Parts: sequence; C-alpha cells; structure tokens
Amino acid sequence: MTTNIVFIQAGISAAGIAIQLYIAWRSRKQSAQQSEDTLDMQRLVSHRATAAFVADKRQKWIDELRTDMAFHLALSQEIAWKWDALRSRTALRISKEAHDDPARSHRILQEAADAFSAENGARDREHQERHFRVTFRLNPREPLHITLRTCLGDVRTVLSKLQGSRTDADAKALMERMVILIDQSTTLTEQVLKAEWDRVKQEVAYPEALMAKIPKPG
Repeated sequence: MTTNIVFIQAGISAAGIAIQLYIAWRSRKQSAQQSEDTLDMQRLVSHRATAAFVADKRQKWIDELRTDMAFHLALSQEIAWKWDALRSRTALRISKEAHDDPARSHRILQEAADAFSAENGARDREHQERHFRVTFRLNPREPLHITLRTCLGDVRTVLSKLQGSRTDADAKALMERMVILIDQSTTLTEQVLKAEWDRVKQEVAYPEALMAKIPKPG
C-alpha cells in the first residue's frame, strides 16, 4: 500500500514537472513568435520607407528628365530653323547683290556668319551643355536609354553639318533628317518616362522586390 502511494506521488510529481516544462516551452515559443512578428513588422515598415524614398527620387528624376528633354528638343529645332533661315536669307542677298562676283559673295557670307555667330554661339553652348546633362541622366546599359542617347548624338551631328551646308539640297536633306530625329527623340523620351513611372508604381506596391534588388554591403 505504501509502495503504491509512493508511485502515485512520483507520478503526480512527474506530471507536474511535465506540465511546467510544457508551459515554459509554450511561453518561449509564443515569445519567439511575437519577436519574429515584431521583426517582420519592423522590416515591412523599413522596406516601405525605403521604397517611398526611392520612389520620390525616381519621380524627381522623371520630372527633371521631362523638363530637360522638352527644352533640349525645342532648342534643337530653334537652332536648326535659324541656320536654315540664315542660309536662305544669305543666298537671297547674294543673288541680289553679288552679281556673280565670287569676292562679293564671300564678303556677304562672312558678314552674315559674323553677325550670326555671337547669338548662335550662346545657343550652341547651351545646347551642348543640355545634351551632356540629359545623356548623363540616361542609363548606358538599358536599351531604351541607349537608343535615346544615340538619337541625341545624331541631333548634335546634324546641327553641326547644317552649319556647313552650302546647297539647297544638302540643307533640305538635313532639315528633314532633323525633323525625323526630333520625332524619334520625343517618342523614345515618352517610352523612357512611362517605363520609369511603371517602375515607381511597382516599387511602391512591392517594396520587398525592390529591397531584393539592392546590393548588400560586402
């Protein structure tokens, strides 16, 4: 009888210890889960804050590229039109005043070039500066950006050739080429801006995907 009581008491004690161990294990598990949930929430908040920061910078980039490209393409057209107008005016003056005199024709050309050089020099410097500013904004590894950079380089080349055109046929061909390049640049710019805006929306909606793309130190 005494032995049975001892066994019962031992069983009760073991059960009590088991219950205590279970309670302690359960408490640690709940605590660990709460800690993990807290860390997950902190990571989510951090990722969203980072995505919002990146989206804000990208939106600024979009706005600035749009402004720069609008100005740059308008200035490209202006320079081309002014060179074409200068060539037409000079050719008309030569036909009226030179009377097939080569020396007189040269003087008329030189006078027109000297009068035009000051104002056009300022425009060309601004155009070149804006050209570099835009190309530096574009990613040399993205296909759309590469195509736009090439197109803008062609614009600079056509403007340079337009300055040296001597015949109506050359000038007309260059002006037609400039119109095509302006249209292509406009279309490419719209595509670049749309792609970047879509990227902004994706980054805000899925911050974890953005964080996965950011290289980690080391």
